[in-house]
Amino acid sequence: MENSASPTQPAAGPIVLPLRRPLIWVPLAAIGVAVLWWLAVASVFDGPNGDVAGPVMAVAGVVLLGVAAVFVGYLLRPLRIEVDTDTLTVRLPTWLAGRIDWDEVNAVSAIALRTGTKVRRFLVVDLRSPALPYISRPRSMYRRLAPVLGRPTGAHGLCFEEQIFAFDAADALAEVGRLAPAEVAVDDHTAQPVRSPWQF
Repeated sequence: MENSASPTQPAAGPIVLPLRRPLIWVPLAAIGVAVLWWLAVASVFDGPNGDVAGPVMAVAGVVLLGVAAVFVGYLLRPLRIEVDTDTLTVRLPTWLAGRIDWDEVNAVSAIALRTGTKVRRFLVVDLRSPALPYISRPRSMYRRLAPVLGRPTGAHGLCFEEQIFAFDAADALAEVGRLAPAEVAVDDHTAQPVRSPWQF
């Protein structure tokens, strides 16, 4: 793809998406639960049912620690989007960077959804093929939003939510648009919210 940016145009700085302040309790709660599990597991092993409950508790603890690590990652190493003339890179807090060639990107949009009296804004990236792990927040949110946005069944993409992450979708779109190739549609639809029957 031919890029709309000039060869001398500097790459955009990373778009950092930290958790919004009211949601910081989520990783802190995850840490607290993991600590409580650590304190409880020893007594379970020493208890009368330790032969059965102990191993179950240990296996559950591995899952719990994994979930806690993901949440803490969002606190210590926030989600980031990096844009240059070749790729759009999404860096999840606890996963390898997802580098997406511009050839794989159909469109990037800032979209507003109205649910009742609430209007929520999103940065949506429509892709030709899957990117990032299936259970990652941007990919799973895109699956939820796709029908509301009129995307076809099985469409691939990523969605970044203003109500979860502290960033401005329109500003992020402007940064992406500055370096996106001319063939990639870059549109701001936030002035005309789409009505959604679903709560997000």
